[in-house]
Amino acid sequence: MRSQITKLGLHTTAVLYTGGSIGQMLRVITNFQLQNLPYIIDWAILILGSIGTVTLVSITTRIAYRGRWEKPVHFMIIIHLVLSIALHAWAILVHSHDVFGVFPVEYSYFALLYFVFFAWRSWTIKVRNDDVASDA
Repeated sequence: MRSQITKLGLHTTAVLYTGGSIGQMLRVITNFQLQNLPYIIDWAILILGSIGTVTLVSITTRIAYRGRWEKPVHFMIIIHLVLSIALHAWAILVHSHDVFGVFPVEYSYFALLYFVFFAWRSWTIKVRNDDVASDA
């Protein structure tokens, strides 16, 4: 049962970053302004990001890290998720996306790179002492 919950949490994070990668790519292509973001996206990030964060924090010691590089990446993902949850929760709370005005479209070129990297890492993460491992 624990392994199924862990697997669900990891896949939730992977889906979130895959969707975010697609969103960043579309933003670059269409010049979409984040102030026009639909609130359903905020709710999705709030819910899926929370599930992913709790999962990643709870399995930190059970991850079969592929090298020294992966541990800081793991914590960068957790920090990114927490900050994203906070920003999107704020947007829901104040019913405004003005907070995202600090991210110009040009930022999405950089964001696309780390979103794709975080998505790849989330799909391929390995957990020790558990049957949770991506088959991607």
